[in-house]
Amino acid sequence: MIRMYKTSPRTFTAVLLLLLTTILCAVYSISLNRELVQKDAKIDELTDLNVKLQNQLEKQQKPYLVTAIGVSTEPRNVTHPHPHFTFEGVVFNVGSQTAYNARLDIIAYYKDGASAFNMSLPLGNLGRWEAGQVSKIMATSDWIGNYTITPTWSDAP
Repeated sequence: MIRMYKTSPRTFTAVLLLLLTTILCAVYSISLNRELVQKDAKIDELTDLNVKLQNQLEKQQKPYLVTAIGVSTEPRNVTHPHPHFTFEGVVFNVGSQTAYNARLDIIAYYKDGASAFNMSLPLGNLGRWEAGQVSKIMATSDWIGNYTITPTWSDAP
């Protein structure tokens, strides 16, 4: 047997208002949670950007060498060609600190893949925005096929 209780309109209205208030609070809480997740994602994005910018700033506060070097392995004299390796140009320190013990590390290989030479050309200490000139002609026993020229330096003396 089901018993029905009589409720007053005031009780019904109070229960209905309490139910609506609870639903609205739940919806508002979900909305705030969604906004919080978006803001957390934005904070993560800005933190990553900050790290990248700090790394760039750190690199700019150190020495950094940039080269403008021309290289030739072609004959200089068409009548009597002889194998050689010629390079000349400029090495710039574009960083904000002195590049200590700056040098060019040069590795060259003959056309058959055999090692031709591995050498370092010292440039000394290059201050901020200072440039070092390089010019060298090296006779080789055969034609150079491949090479690398890498600027290297120390951050401290």
